[in-house]
Amino acid sequence: MAESIGRTERGKQNMRVTLMGAGTNVVLFFIKLAGGIFGHSSALVADAIHSLSDLLSDLGLVFAMHFSSQPPDQEHPYGHERFETLAALATGSLLAINGAGIGYEAVQQLIIGHYGMPAIWTLYIAAFAIVIKETLYQITIRVARRTRSAALRVNAWDHRTDAISSVIVFIGIGGSLLGAPYLDSVVALIVALMVLRIGLVTGWEAVQELADRGLSDEALAHIREVILGCEGVRDLHLLKTRKVGHQALAEVHLQVASTLSVSEGHQIAERVRITLLRQVDDLADATIHIDSENDEDGGVVLPPRSEIEKVVCERLLARNLPLAEQMTLHYLKDGVEICMRYHLPPAETFASLQDMETQLQDALQGWVPGLQQVDVVWQLTRRLPKTPSALQ
Repeated sequence: MAESIGRTERGKQNMRVTLMGAGTNVVLFFIKLAGGIFGHSSALVADAIHSLSDLLSDLGLVFAMHFSSQPPDQEHPYGHERFETLAALATGSLLAINGAGIGYEAVQQLIIGHYGMPAIWTLYIAAFAIVIKETLYQITIRVARRTRSAALRVNAWDHRTDAISSVIVFIGIGGSLLGAPYLDSVVALIVALMVLRIGLVTGWEAVQELADRGLSDEALAHIREVILGCEGVRDLHLLKTRKVGHQALAEVHLQVASTLSVSEGHQIAERVRITLLRQVDDLADATIHIDSENDEDGGVVLPPRSEIEKVVCERLLARNLPLAEQMTLHYLKDGVEICMRYHLPPAETFASLQDMETQLQDALQGWVPGLQQVDVVWQLTRRLPKTPSALQ
């Protein structure tokens, strides 16, 4: 699992298998190219170009992994994983260009009708390439799954594609030797189309990631389930995700009770964030916004506390009413609720307290912009005990 592999160790494993693939591609390129030229096999030359593109992509991947394994810094606070995405884009573009070039040459040979007869020993080169590239695929895909590297996964499938193309080359050379010389050029065209398709798909996936493509519907449903299972969360909205290399980032607005304190809302957000990082694969971080209501469609811009306090103070003094010991504001979507706390006056009757509350409400109604409700809370001047032992 990627969670158990540190950034440095992940970079080492990816680099090790990439360098092994690069060294192998160097050997295969020269063997295939020499065999194709001296053995008169256009298909083997096309396969050699495929190996060359693999080599160049390996070098680009080495460069990308060197940077992507670096920890976040001031200039790249989200890390350097996007270098892997850039490497995948470069690899895809290179494959597409090479595939188009090889295909053009193969079509030209088929139109002209100029076919060469490959040497029988070119079959051994194709068979050797099949075994080597399939082995490379198996090794690379294991590391890619362990480190969750998208670029390395692409590289692994590039090895598999090269192995498949070598199988087709083997068949084409064999068919040519059995009396169908055009098969060598046909196979070269098939290999070219395979390379072109892989390049286009790889490049498009990288472009999608650079354009901040989000996670799948299944992943989003899992994130919603995890969030709604956390205590204190009433609902969620504006859930957004984006891929960053092998990792993902999430942003979400949580709806909680409007009367919660700031500190309790922060605690709920932290519990949700930690739970998401533990239960959602590949999620590197989550930004949590706390809302008292669903503000997805926006709401009324209400005055700040300083303006409300000024109006409240002026209105209460104008009515010769006492100022509150503490005033709490609850900003809602379409207005504001004011909760005013007073020490309970001595020797006051219940009726007199009710009359005081009515006066306070009447003094503020219509004067505070967006005012929906005024609550008055009476509290004893004596502090409540802090521990159960104090009650004994």
